[in-house]
Amino acid sequence: MSIPLSTGSIQLDYEIIDAIFALDSHKEGILGSVDPGKAFEGVKRQLRHICRELGGDAVIYCQFEYRNTTADGFLGKKPAIEIFAYGTAVKYL
Repeated sequence: MSIPLSTGSIQLDYEIIDAIFALDSHKEGILGSVDPGKAFEGVKRQLRHICRELGGDAVIYCQFEYRNTTADGFLGKKPAIEIFAYGTAVKYL
């Protein structure tokens, strides 16, 4: 079963498990540019994993933030993006 992520509430009764946090990043590759979508998918995957590990069914009130940064590359510093996410892991009643 997939763990839904929501930026708001859900229309089911639930109990709160805990606040959770995740971080992912993506840096410019040899042949490509920075892909924010890869970092976004990575951070969503992490939120779902953390929720599942806690015995949760969904993550609600998710917030996503990003920052442009640099990362070490083969030939020096390369552009990168980091995406931070947090939300509330819940269990359905």
